[in-house]
Amino acid sequence: MTGTSHHRQERLRREAEAELRDRQLPSWKGRVLQRIAVEHGNGWYPLLNESTPNTAADRPDAVVVGPLGVLVVLLRDAEPDWEDTRRAFVWTAELLAGATTDAGAVTEAVARVVVVHPADHRGRTGHTGEHLAITEAELDRVLVRGERLLEPAEAWDIARHLDARTRDLTPIMWNPRTVPQQRGPRRAGGSGLFEVRDLRRERVERALQRPFRDWRVFLDDTQLGAVRRSYSGPARITGPAGTGKTVLALHRLAHLARRTPGKLLFTTHARSLPRIAAEQFRSLAPHLVQRVEFTHLHAWARNFLTERGQPADVDEQQVEAAFEAAWCSELSAPLRAFRSSRYYWKDEIDRVIKGRGIGSLETYRTVARKGRGRPLPSELRAQVWRFYCAYERELSARDALDHNDVLTRALTELDHRPLPEQYAAVVVDEVQDLTLVGLRLVHAISGDGRDQLLLVGDGQQQVYPGGWLLSEAGISVQGRGEVLRRNYRNRAAVLQEAAELNAVNRFDDLDGGPTVALRSALPVLRGGRVVRWAGTDQEAALVAALRELDDHADTAVLTRTNAAAQRWEEVLRAAGFTVRPLDRWDGRTPGPVHVGTVHRAKGTEFRAVFLPDDHVPSTAHRDEVEAADRHRLVARTRARDHLWIGTLTG
Repeated sequence: MTGTSHHRQERLRREAEAELRDRQLPSWKGRVLQRIAVEHGNGWYPLLNESTPNTAADRPDAVVVGPLGVLVVLLRDAEPDWEDTRRAFVWTAELLAGATTDAGAVTEAVARVVVVHPADHRGRTGHTGEHLAITEAELDRVLVRGERLLEPAEAWDIARHLDARTRDLTPIMWNPRTVPQQRGPRRAGGSGLFEVRDLRRERVERALQRPFRDWRVFLDDTQLGAVRRSYSGPARITGPAGTGKTVLALHRLAHLARRTPGKLLFTTHARSLPRIAAEQFRSLAPHLVQRVEFTHLHAWARNFLTERGQPADVDEQQVEAAFEAAWCSELSAPLRAFRSSRYYWKDEIDRVIKGRGIGSLETYRTVARKGRGRPLPSELRAQVWRFYCAYERELSARDALDHNDVLTRALTELDHRPLPEQYAAVVVDEVQDLTLVGLRLVHAISGDGRDQLLLVGDGQQQVYPGGWLLSEAGISVQGRGEVLRRNYRNRAAVLQEAAELNAVNRFDDLDGGPTVALRSALPVLRGGRVVRWAGTDQEAALVAALRELDDHADTAVLTRTNAAAQRWEEVLRAAGFTVRPLDRWDGRTPGPVHVGTVHRAKGTEFRAVFLPDDHVPSTAHRDEVEAADRHRLVARTRARDHLWIGTLTG
């Protein structure tokens, strides 16, 4: 070191000592902060926590911005709890949200946690997975040595942003209102720590190397704004399959749970999805999982009514018997002549009449039946209404309720007597599969308050008939929400195969707002393999293809019907595979081979997916063909790396 440099360093050290004198710091912490402050001469901008040295366990003592990035510095005598270091990181990352430079929007990839121990520390140091642990003697590792990540102008912009965002951090050794004499040139094309293609690919590839369970909660830095944004009323997240809607919603739940003492609710139509979502949430925020109630909407309504002393049990056999009795009566004859399938008319009652809460023939005569195929003439609607009334009489004679009755009664009870304690937030996943009555119920549960209702869905993935407008449920999301376009789930070959399907959107999720079809999604993952098989012995072909895989973990065989799923379970067990039914999977340990219907696969993803032929007759009606295409789209987009599609030719 030259004499001039030595004098300069000594002058900076004295200035730092003077600035820190009133802090009453333990000697070793004083030395560390002085050393950090001196680095201002080398382009670092330190911000000291106002509470230091009495900083909370989950807050940094200092945040330092400079050539090697943003350092979240914790000064600790002993090794901190990993949850505390994570919360310190999240706290800093949230302050970074919204920061911009000429190179673009700053992401949390710029930051890392550094835990500094005293020189005589005898515990573990080095990378722990959550942070880098060093002693005060090793500060050069983070202040001098390492990859240059920020240009001087970028570091200055970020430091000023942090100073403006909070009073908890105070600049030392620099004045955010004084432009430094040497800001330095800006790097052409940005610094590599912003929303650019190379950074995203690098972070995604690192995430792909981790266990598949971790991959299922991966969140791109570019989505952090949607996680932390505050909405003045109900909001929505939409986008094609694989764009990270559910993961974003779970991260947002964790974000909201950190900021409110109240209970939160995650709900959906599918029975199995809440179990899987709860396990995903447990892996990303284990200390918050008790704060969130994960349940499907029918279970919530049943429990709510039971607590209010009202009948709420659904006897599926009695419901089926009631419908069968009506179907076998002469009232069904005009319906059979128009459309012979009893399931079509069961859906008409479940998804249109009762699902929309229609209470009179006059209303039913005029209601839109989007996605139901051929229009029903007025007189035929009258016949359908008489058939529906017969079904209701049969239910009453058996003292039975169907699932729509439970939702309707819960909604009525809430209107009469609201919840004694409001949920802090309600997230509805796969919202396109709810009925209109179900949508009204979640709206009644949540209300219209700030950040209280988040709707997550994609019309192309609708697996149940019918459609509605949010406005029909009294919900407005105008100007509040996100449209996701980047596909993080499927490798490029899988995404291209799925996007070839013409899956018609029958779900008006945005009341006229923008939507993005799967074919317009932007793939993030490269590669992938799609195998198209055609022949007569599908069972042998699928078994052989399964055996070719190096690892059967995180693999699924998906079917259109429960009967087909049961048959494939038998086939695979006979072939020596260990099989786990998908409807009994809780999202924890992966089974060697999962088997189940596409309905049960909603909200899941697997390394490899096998799709045996789900033949749709050539005589199928238009709505049946459209529904089959949406089922296929959902099924194909469950695969990340490998997709096998079977076609029977015999």
